[in-house]
Amino acid sequence: MNFLIFEMKTVCYNSYLYFGDSLGNALTSLGHSVEYFKVDENQLDDLEQYVGKHFDAMIDFNSDLPRALMDDDSYFLDHVDAPFFDFILDHPLYHHDSLKHKLKNFHVVCLDDNHKKYIEKYYPHIKSVTVTPMTGELAFGKEKIDWDEFNNRKYDILFSGTYTAPERLETAINKMPVPVAKTVYELIEMLKSDSDLTIEEAVDTLSETEIYDYINLDKPLHTQTFYLADAYVRCLNRKKLVEALDKCEHELHLFGALWEELPLKHATIHREIPFNLTFTVFTKAKISVNIMPNFKAGSHDRVFSSQLNGAVTLTDPTTLLRNEYKHGDNILFYDLKDIDESTFIVDENLKDLDKLKKIAQAGFEVASKNHTWTEIAKKLLSAL
Repeated sequence: MNFLIFEMKTVCYNSYLYFGDSLGNALTSLGHSVEYFKVDENQLDDLEQYVGKHFDAMIDFNSDLPRALMDDDSYFLDHVDAPFFDFILDHPLYHHDSLKHKLKNFHVVCLDDNHKKYIEKYYPHIKSVTVTPMTGELAFGKEKIDWDEFNNRKYDILFSGTYTAPERLETAINKMPVPVAKTVYELIEMLKSDSDLTIEEAVDTLSETEIYDYINLDKPLHTQTFYLADAYVRCLNRKKLVEALDKCEHELHLFGALWEELPLKHATIHREIPFNLTFTVFTKAKISVNIMPNFKAGSHDRVFSSQLNGAVTLTDPTTLLRNEYKHGDNILFYDLKDIDESTFIVDENLKDLDKLKKIAQAGFEVASKNHTWTEIAKKLLSAL
C-alpha cells in the first residue's frame, strides 16, 4: 500500500511531527511505501501536486485540511483519490470546525471509546472511527533498559507537561457573552463534583432543562462553545496533582513550560524540551506521573511512553487501562476524587525499590506487547 502522511503542525513540543514520522516508519517496516508532506520543508501551494493522484490513504493529525478549498470552493481532499484519516488527539469537541465538513471519504482515528461514540453520533458523514491511543518508544541510543540500574535512576518523581493557571481560563470565560459564561461555570461545577462525568454528558444534562433548549439546536457546535469548561477542569486537576506531589517526601521534577507560575515548595523545575527528548527523561525516572486530559475510556501517550522507557506510571485510571493493567502489579492508579492520596501512593512505593522495579518491568511488558507504533499501524490497516 502507498500512504501520504501530512505533517502540518509544529506545535505541542513537536509531538505531531514525531507521531507522523513514527507511524510512517511503522508502516514502512510492515512493507508499505510512505510519502510525506512536511510543512517546514514544503510550501502550502505544493499541496496541489496531489490533485488527481492515488494513495491507499492520506493521514494527518488534528488536521485542518478538511477545511481546505479549491478555487471552485470544492474540498481539496476530495480531489485526491484516497480515503482521508484524521488522527484526533484531543476530545473531538476541539475539532468541530474540521469534523463538520462532509468530505467524500472521511475517516477518524481517536484515543477514547467515548470520543468514538461522540463522533458517530454527531458526524454521521464520517465513514469509520477507529480507537487507538498514541505511544512513544525507547529513547534514542538505548538498545534496551538496564534494569540493574533502576534503583539509581535520578528522578524519583517525574511529571512532564505544561502548566496553565486556572485563573487564565477564568479571564477568558469572563470575556464570553454572559449567558455562555454562566453555562460554562455551571458545567465546571458539574465536572468538579463528579470526576467520572464527561463534558458531553454534562452538556446533555444541561440541555434537558427548558432554559437550555438553545443548546439542542446544534449540540456539537454548542459543546465546542463550552470547551473552556473542559479545559478549566483539566488545568485545575493538573494543578491539584502537582501540588499534592510537591508534598511528597521524595523530590518532584517538572519538565515543561510555566511551572514557575505555580508556588511550589520542593519541586525542581526543568526547561521545556521537544517531545522526542522526553523519552530520555523517562529513562531516568522511577515514577512518571500522568493525568488524563479528561479521558475516561482511552489513554494519554505519556502512560506508555513512560513504561516503554522503564518507569512506573502513576495515573488516574480509565476503562481502557483497567482492562489491561492492575494497580500495584504493572501500574499505579490514583483517584481523581482524592488527588491528595497520590502523595501517599508515591511515598509508599518509593520505600521499596525492588518491588517498584517489578511493577516497572511488568508495565514494560504490557506496553511492549499492546502499545507500540507497529500495533497502531496494524489498527490503521484493519480500518482500511
